Amino acid sequence: MQQIIKPVVQDYHTHKDFNFNNNIEACRHIIRHHQCLVIDTVLIDVQTANAIITVYDALSEENKEKALFIPIVKLANFCWKQVK
Repeated sequence: MQQIIKPVVQDYHTHKDFNFNNNIEACRHIIRHHQCLVIDTVLIDVQTANAIITVYDALSEENKEKALFIPIVKLANFCWKQVK
């Protein structure tokens, strides 16, 4: 018997379902509601969102402005490197 595996991403809400101005607001929503969310075709879980917000809050005001325009994949990779 062969099973058909559907992509998991289809079952989750995307950031387009909500009116977020940027990825940081989406990450704060994930933390507040303890629910993962698809941002730019990437599934972001609560732990990753928490790492992103922790690093974002520690940035200077100048770097916070720059971080708003970084794609979520690069932002998550950078944040995990900083958290370790």
